[in-house]
Amino acid sequence: MRGFLRWYSQNLKKHQFAMNMVTTGTVFFLGDILSQQVIEKKGKDHELERTVRSISVGSFYIAPFITYLYNFADKVFGTSQTIPNSLKKTGFICLFSPAVSGGYVIINNFLQGKSTSYTIDQLKNDLPTIVLVQWKIWIPSHFILLTVVPLRHRMFLSNFVGVLWTCYLTHASNTGTSNTGTSDIGISHNG
Repeated sequence: MRGFLRWYSQNLKKHQFAMNMVTTGTVFFLGDILSQQVIEKKGKDHELERTVRSISVGSFYIAPFITYLYNFADKVFGTSQTIPNSLKKTGFICLFSPAVSGGYVIINNFLQGKSTSYTIDQLKNDLPTIVLVQWKIWIPSHFILLTVVPLRHRMFLSNFVGVLWTCYLTHASNTGTSNTGTSDIGISHNG
């Protein structure tokens, strides 16, 4: 494990965006597999195309967006890992939650060939719930990451939390939040 972490750290220094794209793609792979197999119980009816879409959006939209956001937050607020500074950065990053989740929904629908009116309706109906769940998961996670974890390891470690989040996001964006049954995965919409 130590050898892998050394290799990862060295490559992350040289190729930050590429490494984060690979790890985030892996997280979206795992999250969608869990969503389809554990929550939706699809078994042999697993939608491979959906999994490939999830990997693609995670790798080519989410990873670069979040990597840039982390880097920008460090430039604006500095790299100090004090609690007040970490609170500022956590708030700053969470302001972009609707763009991250909304972008996922829009791109996912576009790749499925869904209409603009369908996508707008889904954003109106589902995005508020998706963002609330996102905040419940990511605000505490970001605070811990920004207080304790060095910049170059944030994306890697946040991907562990990301598997749970991605499981929810792929499920909600493909089935809608009104029928996600998120209580099945331990997430409550009501506070």
